[in-house]
Amino acid sequence: MPATELDRLERWFAAQVAEPARGAAARRAARARVLPSATLRPEERLAIYARMYLIRLHECLAEDYAAVAAVLGEAGFARLARAYVQRHPSHHYSLAALGRRLPDFLRTSAVPRRALLADLARLERTMTEVFHAPQAAALDGAALASVPAAQWPRAKLRPIPAFAVLALDHDANAIVTAVRQHRPLPPLRRRRSWVAVWRRDHVVWRQDLDAPRFALLDALARGRPIGRALAAAAAQWTGDPAELPDRVTQWFAGWTASGIFASVELPARRARRARQPAASRS
Repeated sequence: MPATELDRLERWFAAQVAEPARGAAARRAARARVLPSATLRPEERLAIYARMYLIRLHECLAEDYAAVAAVLGEAGFARLARAYVQRHPSHHYSLAALGRRLPDFLRTSAVPRRALLADLARLERTMTEVFHAPQAAALDGAALASVPAAQWPRAKLRPIPAFAVLALDHDANAIVTAVRQHRPLPPLRRRRSWVAVWRRDHVVWRQDLDAPRFALLDALARGRPIGRALAAAAAQWTGDPAELPDRVTQWFAGWTASGIFASVELPARRARRARQPAASRS
């Protein structure tokens, strides 16, 4: 269907708001399509919309990346947001998708504390993705208890879609918590950390993990059988080996109560081959 004059005008206006052109040609184009006001030229009227659009994108990024903004400061985050939007303008109907590339963008940006900010952005982006992930019913304790003990090692425990685990090089979760609780920032130190993020009842939850619990949940999230996931946790366990089974029981009880598991996939039974009687020779 050929574009109408209105279609072309709307597309031109959207382009000028999202990525304003400069120079004499842009001024002539504006004056050909926009009337002046009593006090403003056509290009000045367009510039108001362009500035407000950029401010709105800045606000959305600041909402999704509040901890990054807190560490950078108002002026620093404004510069980051401007550079990011120029590199990755919004092309999605939902502004929830606007900041999806910011963690990668930060890794190559000339900003102070780049590695810390990238970790913070990974955690905050994961929180946004978990919030928008599909809904799934959580598995209850009775369903887990019904699985025969002999089948546990080869069974697969599937987390809900709104679940993720992260391994980070900084204590990012403590910083995010402080920002969300309007408390002073903790020390911005480099320290290995692990975090689980999930959604329940429209609320996003976060839990700090140690190395064994991360290894266990990460293996399950990757589709590993429970036996292999437990072996991964045992490889990271530095305490008394005799204490690990009780700890694992406690971990699973807490995670099940928190609703992070969706289903148990039992190992497929191997089909038995029917033995045919040997044919007798005549």
